Amino acid sequence: MTTASGSGPAYFAVTDFMSKLDLLGSYAKRNRFTVEVVQPPTLVSTVTPAQIEFLIKTVSFPSRTFGTTTHRRGGKFSLEVPYEVTEEPVTITFLGTNGWEARKFWYDWHEHIQSNSSSTNRLAQYNMQYYKDYIGSISISVYNEESQNAVDPTHKVTLHECWPKTISAIELGWENSELIDFTVDISYSWWTIE
Repeated sequence: MTTASGSGPAYFAVTDFMSKLDLLGSYAKRNRFTVEVVQPPTLVSTVTPAQIEFLIKTVSFPSRTFGTTTHRRGGKFSLEVPYEVTEEPVTITFLGTNGWEARKFWYDWHEHIQSNSSSTNRLAQYNMQYYKDYIGSISISVYNEESQNAVDPTHKVTLHECWPKTISAIELGWENSELIDFTVDISYSWWTIE
């Protein structure tokens, strides 16, 4: 296959590449995203997700990995085959503010899962909540460059039955004047694409 000018294969021509790319909706950009957090209905917090969603600096789409085992035949031939699906946690990075709202929200969710605060009932202090009482959902949406508002995403992934597994530490130091950020690792049962 050659270009109209006969200068070589069409798939090496920049114009051919760009026209094929345009047929697929052009480039997707990493900085055109929103994240919607839906907290558990029973979670009580002075911070709402809408107050902190704009502080999200980075987020990752979920990954999916097969756990594998080696199938051997005749002692010589081996074949790696899948036997389970592993869903890895999704990491969200938040910008820190002097009001600490984002960190407080995730602390409240952790505290909701298992209370470590002082309580009049010492036996109930370290009990875990029932699973259905501490799960929420998170939707990650990506938009094209022409979108002026966050209405019609080009790609949307929803994490179902999710909860915060880890809230990262924040290292402070006299010699460091950088902005504070921290990560939250989100565990979930499954995810869907819309």
